[in-house]
Amino acid sequence: MKLNVAVAMSLLLVATMTAQDNPPIRFGLHGGVNVNFHNPSFPTPQPTGSPYFNTSATSATGAIGVIGHFPLSQRLALGMRAAYSSLGNIALDATSGPAERLTAALPQLELMPTIGINDVILSESLWLWGGIEIGIPLSPTYSRDSAGVTLANGIALPDPGTRIALAFGAAYDIPIARQWTLQPELSIRFPFTKVSSNSAFDSWTIPQARLAINLFYSFGNERTDTTPPPNEPFVRGRIGRVVSISPNGDTNDVRTVKLEDVRYTEYFPIVPYVFFPANSDRPESSYRIPDMREAGESFPADTLKDALAINDYTIWLLCRRMNQYPTAQLTLVGTDDGRTETRDRSLSLRRAQAIRAQLIACGVDSSRIAVVARDLPEKPSAPNDPDGIAENRRVELRASTPEVLEPFPSRVGIERLATPDVLIFIPDVASSDPIKAWELTITQAGRTLRVFRGDGTPHPITWTINPSELSSLQVPIDYTFRVESVLNKSSESSGSIAVDYLSSTRTLKERAGNKTVQKFSLILFDFDSDVITPDNRRILDVKILPAIVPGSTVKIYGYTDRIGEARYNLELSRRRAVSVMNYLKSKRPDATYETAGFGETIERFDNNRPTGRQLSRTVQIIVETPNQ
Repeated sequence: MKLNVAVAMSLLLVATMTAQDNPPIRFGLHGGVNVNFHNPSFPTPQPTGSPYFNTSATSATGAIGVIGHFPLSQRLALGMRAAYSSLGNIALDATSGPAERLTAALPQLELMPTIGINDVILSESLWLWGGIEIGIPLSPTYSRDSAGVTLANGIALPDPGTRIALAFGAAYDIPIARQWTLQPELSIRFPFTKVSSNSAFDSWTIPQARLAINLFYSFGNERTDTTPPPNEPFVRGRIGRVVSISPNGDTNDVRTVKLEDVRYTEYFPIVPYVFFPANSDRPESSYRIPDMREAGESFPADTLKDALAINDYTIWLLCRRMNQYPTAQLTLVGTDDGRTETRDRSLSLRRAQAIRAQLIACGVDSSRIAVVARDLPEKPSAPNDPDGIAENRRVELRASTPEVLEPFPSRVGIERLATPDVLIFIPDVASSDPIKAWELTITQAGRTLRVFRGDGTPHPITWTINPSELSSLQVPIDYTFRVESVLNKSSESSGSIAVDYLSSTRTLKERAGNKTVQKFSLILFDFDSDVITPDNRRILDVKILPAIVPGSTVKIYGYTDRIGEARYNLELSRRRAVSVMNYLKSKRPDATYETAGFGETIERFDNNRPTGRQLSRTVQIIVETPNQ
């Protein structure tokens, strides 16, 4: 069974989403039962013949007061409480010296600011909070007796100190009426201070646990009850999480995207295939076809910064490079999918001839282009998977001169790079009937950056942020998620992510602190393979090895497409990373190497397209070198 990314991330914290309306301010009553854990060790120093108390004990007391709850967003809130509480009512027996018992009453006025967050695990009704307890003593007293004889009664405790304690708790909202909420709560407090600074009562601390009930009344900005009436159609949708995945496999909630200007050059791999629709000899409609007038030096992809968009110009690029290398020979191998096309070699031949005709039309001499027809490709994709079947409908490009299909360089210039550069949006949808369609729109400063659409139940949505895609204005990234059911019920929610922009002009390579960082995403693997082909070895030798010097740290991250089982793909991506590491290490053993595999978890390219799946069978190589 495929692993669902949303399930794998379901227990992780997200506090960065903002909602359209904050919940209401709440005030109420607080009451509870305390369990006090006394840890006495006094007096210090112990006078000769004085009793010594050092045995831990517990006592049960109560607390009552008022509480306020001030939301900052749907998931974050400040709190304040004031309560009368007692730490004492405890009898301590001496462990040495005269046989005495000490009884203490330790009332205090408790003031405590808190900060809480909900929707961390299980339910948005569950709050986790932390705070600082400030306890002001209210005339604490103690009594002492020995063998039934009162030695001291109701004596004021000398030098009582203000109690400072770190508090943590969990509470759960239970609506009981239109604007009333009952909230069970469990908390524990760890003191930093002692009960008294007097030497006769030194080293007496009292941690405390409290089981309490809060009763809230909501004022203003009342949250609309979104619970649908019984048997009435409804749909509710939102983006529950925005996350990134680290190289060690940890899922991190994205609160801020950092932007930095660098002088930057990137190479993009060229997929050596042209794909075709079923039973057709015309390439997929995404390919841009040049004519003779457009086959000169001007190349529209020169300004593109996305590998998938650049590969839409594969035929155009072939025209350009075949004219640049006049001795190069090109073989076009047409194939069919072996399933829906019933092994139709004539269709395979027509596909190869169609690409040949397009190349001739843009100025490539016909004598330099050979065509071959076969059924399945020599190295087919999964022949029983719909994605694999679609990928086997293609024309393979084989050039005698490697430069014809070598990676394509983007334009060198100042680019804004984002960290992280891949965000995964996790939808959270509830509906009484099936989902018909959904849409995620991402904007910044009123400018639309991306629109993702789909039919049926929404899946995790991956956004790879291209260089300079985000604005230089330090304004948030906004997103709107809309979902519609088959009964035309719809829901819309919004959120935002902060942007931290650091502008700096750097050298040709991206610099990180005292390191120089170079990134390469040039290696494409065959389907279900971790073998480095001769073409890949050439790319490693020519493009990547020169960047590695003694002292460099080389990080290699592997990826796969979505075909196959997720656990297998994760292992395959790791094998790809290790395979590249072993090759580089054999040539540059004096560098440090690290590998990781992401499998299909990060969809770096659109896997709904054959070219996107091919580009996803890759490794990213990052070379970090200390500056001299």
